[in-house]
Amino acid sequence: MSITAPEAEGEAAIPEMDLDQSWWEVALCAETDPEVFFPENGGSTAEAKRVCARCEVRAQCLAYALRNDERVGVWGGLSVQERHRVRRGLPGKSLTRAQIRRQERDDVIVAMTGRGINVPSIAAKLGIADQTVYRALARHRAQAGEKPGTAA
Repeated sequence: MSITAPEAEGEAAIPEMDLDQSWWEVALCAETDPEVFFPENGGSTAEAKRVCARCEVRAQCLAYALRNDERVGVWGGLSVQERHRVRRGLPGKSLTRAQIRRQERDDVIVAMTGRGINVPSIAAKLGIADQTVYRALARHRAQAGEKPGTAA
């Protein structure tokens, strides 16, 4: 995944992996009842998150939702409130480690770095060590086929 340059001063870079929307064709949500991903107010998002946890294009989905400011439904394994916290740099209440599985956490870390949030801030908001953030970014670069030491 590459990072786009900010279009305006103060605007954070966003992962550009969602520009090619062919990922929609392999998304597991396409094979699932849409109501699962768009529960009524106060409804459970657990079933949608279980589907997302098995989906190979979860990162692309999350990047799409963040770029397009999706304000309803579960996208990329995160609820509206969780995506709002990511977009805002997770102010206030932090997500707990139990709320975010490793891959989901890695996706959130990549999205946050794409928004220009620095490693210490990400670590503090997620309640993890800086080194854990660096390892997540290294895993992401490895999955993307980038050489160690290159920018994500």
